[in-house]
Amino acid sequence: MKFEIKNRWSGAIVFSYELTAEWAGKSYALQLGFVIKKAIEARADLSRANLSDANLSDANLSDANLSGAYLSRADLSRADLSGADLSDANLSGAYLSRANLSDAYLSGANLSRADLSGANLSGANLSGADLSDANLSGADLRPIRADFYDVLAWAPAEVPALIDALKNGRVDGSTYEGACACLVGTIANVRGIDYSSLEHDAGRPIERFFAAIRKGDTPDTNQFSAVALDWAQSWLDMMRAAFATKPV
Repeated sequence: MKFEIKNRWSGAIVFSYELTAEWAGKSYALQLGFVIKKAIEARADLSRANLSDANLSDANLSDANLSGAYLSRADLSRADLSGADLSDANLSGAYLSRANLSDAYLSGANLSRADLSGANLSGANLSGADLSDANLSGADLRPIRADFYDVLAWAPAEVPALIDALKNGRVDGSTYEGACACLVGTIANVRGIDYSSLEHDAGRPIERFFAAIRKGDTPDTNQFSAVALDWAQSWLDMMRAAFATKPV
């Protein structure tokens, strides 16, 4: 029984595999998941492939090129997607619980309604990703938070203004300049200086995290804004508590 994976746009066959008779009674999701694994092993180009509803739980997809792939409702729980290219992929409603997405490229990906609970997103590029209604509960964001705290440590006086900017939708992680800017850009705005005079690196974890926040996003409408606000407020509270107990 031949199973074919097709391009989501043109319908062209991008990979085919002959399944043995034992697969005949198994679900489409399991069949597709197995064939995708074989395609990855064969280094097939699955960019823009139609992979919706696939069962890829526990699969090793590290460094795979799945850019533009259609993975809506796919089961990728506990899958290793570290370093994978998922840019512009449709992962709406996908199950990514406890998946390893460290250093994955998710720019422009549709992650709306995706279950990312317990997922490792450290170092992931989420610029322009749609995470509306996604479940981020328990996602491992500690490395990103630590990087955020490193930035706040050299800009303590600007933290209250950053908190205000987050609350009022005046953060835009896609740019260093303008009234609404990224993390370093916001700090520069508060100081009244050009961002170029500050240490800046678009690739650092917290800048990638802030890239998912755009002008007008508030903690009520954007989970990344909500998380950033919680971290900033927690850091400020810790600093205030530390100074309050410091001997005079």
